[in-house]
Amino acid sequence: MADTTKRFVTLHGRIFLRADIELLTGLHIGGAAAGLEIGGLDKPVIRNPRTNEPYIPGSSLKGKLRSLMEKAHGAPQTFRVNEGVFVHAPENDADYRKYRMINGVFGMLPRWGPQGSRSAFVVPAPTRLAVRDVPLSEQSRRELERLRTDLPFTEIKWEAAIDRVTSAAAPRQIERVPAGAVFGPAELVYSVYVGQNEQLAEVVALFDTVIEALLHLEDDYLGGMGSRGNGRVRLRNLNISARRISNGQYSSEMLFDSQPALLQEIDRAALKTWLAQTFA
Repeated sequence: MADTTKRFVTLHGRIFLRADIELLTGLHIGGAAAGLEIGGLDKPVIRNPRTNEPYIPGSSLKGKLRSLMEKAHGAPQTFRVNEGVFVHAPENDADYRKYRMINGVFGMLPRWGPQGSRSAFVVPAPTRLAVRDVPLSEQSRRELERLRTDLPFTEIKWEAAIDRVTSAAAPRQIERVPAGAVFGPAELVYSVYVGQNEQLAEVVALFDTVIEALLHLEDDYLGGMGSRGNGRVRLRNLNISARRISNGQYSSEMLFDSQPALLQEIDRAALKTWLAQTFA
């Protein structure tokens, strides 16, 4: 009989996806207001406190990708994160495997049973996908400085909330990074962790989930107020590579032969074959 009290996870290597994120419409990812002031911004963007430049938090990008995959695959929203915010969290092994393209890539929060007891279900491997913060590109930084935008690197977009009863308008100011700006390089790192009852080949094949999620992102939006025109993005200058680990030693970084300029140009079948051969 197998000893279920013992757990192991083996790291076989990492897969890297790097790309620039081009804004096709203005981007708003909210940050904390410095303080209340008359005529101040209603919704400021998040900025690097050291450089004052806007950036895309890795948490915002990863959270959006996970949310899109949950919707695309109809994963039930079973775990409350915050008021009105729910995500999918598996309750057993069958549920985990059914939605493995979500839980096996983006990770999951621990489930708790009655009276604060830990759920009996144990995740077989750690979170595989890490998403880095994405800085404003050097070229866009120089361009936005030259343009002398409303605020450093950003524009002010006026909107009006309409009272549905009186039709009265309440104007508000939204800060956005202007369309045409580029953030990058973005870096998504997929760790090839293999846990109990998992096979290396199937874990490597799960990387295709990352490509699928990014394709959904291009059809959707990033950041806030996307239904009102914000946050349409396009990935370009893609670079996919991998490194194996053997006996604690990294191999040299291996590049996927076909480096597409745009996300839609990726040959997903060829990429799957290359990754399978790389980690064979």
